[in-house]
Amino acid sequence: MTTPFPDICPQRRQFTAGKYAVKRFNSVSGASSTRLYGSAPFDAQLQLGYLLKDSDMAEFLQSWHDSRGGAGVLQLPTGVYGGVDASLIAQIKDYSWRWSGAPQVESVRAGLSRIQVSLIGTLDS
Repeated sequence: MTTPFPDICPQRRQFTAGKYAVKRFNSVSGASSTRLYGSAPFDAQLQLGYLLKDSDMAEFLQSWHDSRGGAGVLQLPTGVYGGVDASLIAQIKDYSWRWSGAPQVESVRAGLSRIQVSLIGTLDS
């Protein structure tokens, strides 16, 4: 079962591609070999930044609590990808996204907050 994520387009978005399970072995003589374990990248990162009314920010906190702090997979709506090219969206959507940490909230002024969201893309479904 997936947890809903707020359908709000972020002001800032940063994506870090997943890594491959690669191990390099070096011998005393200097010879080396590299092994690839698996065929798909994992642990991609997605950082999202928002400037929202406090009432909208509550949706993010609710999603955090509903997913039990990252235990549950998130259902990212299309609004999260607003303004992103379809070729990049296709690669981002291949992951199962989870919270990688609690949302960080900074009060800008009364009723307005800046929120930073950190997600991690895993391979499980």
